[in-house]
Amino acid sequence: MNINEKKTIKLEELKHIQNNFEESIKNLEKNIAESITNKNKLEEIKKDLREANEKFNDAEKCLDDLKIQINSNKQTLNFDD
Repeated sequence: MNINEKKTIKLEELKHIQNNFEESIKNLEKNIAESITNKNKLEEIKKDLREANEKFNDAEKCLDDLKIQINSNKQTLNFDD
């Protein structure tokens, strides 16, 4: 093999390495973008869960208040009998 053939082979290897590197960078950028999107979706889900939990707690409090009111009305009715 002469020097020009060796240089050509090295240049082809270098181009192959560069192409692989560029492909790896594209994959990394894609994965980072997906991670950011997933993080944003998780934050939205957390927010929705907090809101749902607040509503559930409010509903539970209303039911407890209603139960107390019903029991109070029953006691009042029993005293009237």
